[in-house]
Order: sequence, then C-alpha cells, then structure tokens
Amino acid sequence: MKLAWLLVLSGLVAGCAGPLASRPAPPPVAPAQLAWEAHRTAMLAVDPFTVSGRVAIQRGSEGGSAKLRWGQAGDATDLRIMAPMAQGTFRLHGDGQGVVLTGPDGKRYQAANFEALMAAHLNWSFPVDGARFWVRGIPDPARPVENLNLDAAGRLSDLAQAGWRISVLAYRDFGGQTLPAKLFLNAGELKIRLMIDSWQIPQS
Repeated sequence: MKLAWLLVLSGLVAGCAGPLASRPAPPPVAPAQLAWEAHRTAMLAVDPFTVSGRVAIQRGSEGGSAKLRWGQAGDATDLRIMAPMAQGTFRLHGDGQGVVLTGPDGKRYQAANFEALMAAHLNWSFPVDGARFWVRGIPDPARPVENLNLDAAGRLSDLAQAGWRISVLAYRDFGGQTLPAKLFLNAGELKIRLMIDSWQIPQS
C-alpha cells in the first residue's frame, strides 16, 4: 500500500513539474539594448545644456551655413543662429507658451512655434521641440519612434521620427560624457548638418 501511494505521489509531482520545465525561458536582453537604456536615461538627465557649433542647410540646389549656439532648459529654448558675412544674428527664444524671433535689425516677431518663425524669416525650419532630444542622441518621448538603430556601444545611430530621419554620425567625449558631435537631419529635400564643437552642462 505504502509503495502504491509513493508511486501515485511521484506521478503527480512529475505531472506538475513537466509543464513548468517545458516552458521556454524568457529571451535574454542583448547587451546593446541594456547599454541603450542606460545611455538614454543618462541623456534625458542632460538638462539644462548649451551646445555651440555650426549648421549647414541645403534645400535642393540652395544652401548656406551659420554658427549656432543653443541653450535648452526644460522646454525653454534660446537658439542663436549667427549668419556669415556680417549678416547678423537671429535669436529665437521661448517655451511651450509661444516663441519670439529677434532679427539682426532688432525687430521682434512672435508666433506659436519655432517652425513658423523660422520658415517665415530664415526660409528653413526644423522641429525644435523634438530636436532638443535628437541633439542629445535620443528620440522625442512624446512622439512615435520608427526604425531606431543602435551602434555597437548601444547608442543611437539612426532614427525616424515626426517625418524626419535623424542620424548621429559621430560621438565625442565632452567633459567626461560621451555626447553627439555630428548629426544629420533629413526631411524631404531639406538636409541639415549639425557639427557640435562644445557642450556645456552644469556640474551637479
């Protein structure tokens, strides 16, 4: 009798263990994906920041270049575009409540967003609200992401978002942090190349 009970119990245990043992283990997370999550978290924390560099714009057969200084604190932007050949500085500043463009002649123009002001007075524009994330090498968390590609170190190399393709062509060490140094933005016939010479980030 005792042997019969032992056989029944061993059968039950085997029956319970079988389905559990046959369940596939969850797929391991790739090292690049883990590195990307850590990098994205670190880049979201880079706020406020100021970048200085150069921007080259091409639309069809027309193009130009300028120096650029971009200060960002949350959704508050202070973007200065310094045109060559003594053409003066265009300053765009504002936040989610509205933006202002000040031209080289000191005249001020207001609009609801940066794109409208830039299109009207610079003849080119890009989505500043999204680009404040792209310049850090991360997608805008408020918009859907398409075709996100990472490099071997788990950093953004290519992304499609909001009708734009964003490529980070080079990273460099700036004050102990690895940050984008060269970006390429493309939407239709408009191509923007951004070369970053310096990052300024307050020390915590």
